[in-house]
Amino acid sequence: MVTSRLPQAANGTEIRTSPRKRSGARRRLPLVRDARAERDHPELDDYEVPFKGIVEQSIAGIYILQDGRFRYVNETFARMCGLKREQLMGARLCDVANPAQSSALVEQYERRIHDDAPDDSFIIRRTSRRRPGSFEIHGTRVIFHGRPAIVGVGVDITEQERQRGELIAAGQRLRELVANANFVRENERNRVARELHDVVGGMLTAIKFDLSRMAWGIERVDPPVASILRGPAKLRALAETAQELIRLTQDTIEAVRSISEGLRPGALDHLGLSETISQSLKSFEHRYGISSRLRPLGAPCTLDRDTEIGIYRIFQEALTNVARHSKATEVLVDLVWKPSGLTLEIADNGLGFDPEHPPVEDHLGLAGMQERARELGGTVAFGIGPRCGALIRLHVPAASAADRQGDIPDDSTAAD
Repeated sequence: MVTSRLPQAANGTEIRTSPRKRSGARRRLPLVRDARAERDHPELDDYEVPFKGIVEQSIAGIYILQDGRFRYVNETFARMCGLKREQLMGARLCDVANPAQSSALVEQYERRIHDDAPDDSFIIRRTSRRRPGSFEIHGTRVIFHGRPAIVGVGVDITEQERQRGELIAAGQRLRELVANANFVRENERNRVARELHDVVGGMLTAIKFDLSRMAWGIERVDPPVASILRGPAKLRALAETAQELIRLTQDTIEAVRSISEGLRPGALDHLGLSETISQSLKSFEHRYGISSRLRPLGAPCTLDRDTEIGIYRIFQEALTNVARHSKATEVLVDLVWKPSGLTLEIADNGLGFDPEHPPVEDHLGLAGMQERARELGGTVAFGIGPRCGALIRLHVPAASAADRQGDIPDDSTAAD
């Protein structure tokens, strides 16, 4: 019988294959022979030498585990473990593994050896100061010497883990940067809103008052004085000009009030989230001619100021997208209050968009909504609404909203 040999382990044991006829075909079955008993028989199959070279010099680590001990490892696997090959041969798995991972690794080995574990992998982390790193092992249950064993490979993933760690850290720094930018922007909005409301609004009110006094005085000029001032016609024209200035000043006051309200919605402090959204929808409908409707459901719960502002900013951004890009004629807003949390849905009947590939001009706005939702401890999803337009769904769990209560003190100096 002609046999072919696999790589020889340190204890001299080899796995061999032997041809056997089955249904007219030749099939190689694994046999175990003692290499020392046949060392004087030099006849080898032509492929043994290159096969042994592949195993021994493979960039992937190769191992055999049986009875909780390593029965075979190649040099690559030994280097991954940070040990010499002779140290690994016969060593127990629990003694070789990282102490912090030993129990989990042995449990997975036991499940795999009893064929109870799926074909998943396990990442082992080296704690050596001289050569830290990680490698991923995969294994398959086989019968070896008549008993179950695990045959598998190990792949060094130190570089991938390093890059993954850097990517996670960069993502965390980016989220912190965006959160800080939102915080700074919100504070700046509050400051500008107060300046507009208190300073600019106060100055415009004083101008309007003085113009009203001037118009009142012009209308009551005595005829002799009017003749000195080039006649009644000139005074009437002057009075009309004064009235025009009063109306213009009032329009400016209204514009400043609208800008201030957009920068910091003072209605949130007095009316709550639901009523503030309702008022915003009325203004939106009046400005853009898009039919808007709010459908509140459930009893509103108390939210802290920053949570309400975060939800309102996402609502504002959604309406901005509707006005700019959707070409919609209707927008429907559902505000659902439940013990589990709050859900806000904005749906329109416009063109919609592909959530996976949003338009370039929408990308930053959608990313901003996602980041605000993350800051609130919630989630935001984009999809297609019931009327084939865009759908934006925000959910903020009650626990997240409660955790934020009192995190940042209320700004008692904010403009009304």
